[in-house]
Amino acid sequence: MEELLKILSLILISSVKFAVGPPMVYFNEKYDFTWLETNLYSILGGMIGVIIFMHFSEWLIELWDRVRLFFFKRKQRRNNLFSPPVADTSENIQIHYQYVDSTLPARKIFTPRNRRMVKLWRTYGLIGLAILTPILFSIPLGTFFMTRLEKNNRKILFYMFVSITTWSLLMTTVFELLHVRSFNEIIK
Repeated sequence: MEELLKILSLILISSVKFAVGPPMVYFNEKYDFTWLETNLYSILGGMIGVIIFMHFSEWLIELWDRVRLFFFKRKQRRNNLFSPPVADTSENIQIHYQYVDSTLPARKIFTPRNRRMVKLWRTYGLIGLAILTPILFSIPLGTFFMTRLEKNNRKILFYMFVSITTWSLLMTTVFELLHVRSFNEIIK
């Protein structure tokens, strides 16, 4: 049972913040995974995170829009000084709603973070964003931006798999070499 909890904790940490997963194995004495096990669990966790956040990003956007709409309407009701218009006539009235503004406030399009992501996207594309996501950004944030900018989910899965695998192999190899050297120095 304890071994299963260790495996699940490594998978869960790797699915959200990949850069913390593999080093955690080497800095925490409780984890006694081999090099291969560390790589397999980290890659599995990273890909689970990509799949989950890729499929739920649309739902999260819709939820965020509903929350914004709820609070904006509430604010609008408080600030509304006039009652709705009333027509005192017995004739049929035709009302056209084509000039009515949207109920949602306009989103900020050019925030500093959005500018950096767009600049990164224009400079390096999907490959650059996939390479930097596991280490520099978190898996949820990088996957969210990739699903906004690229509609082909297979491409996103492929590039993220290659990136997560490469980073996992690189990090576990480096930490394995550092861990073995420090252990050998203690023995000498």
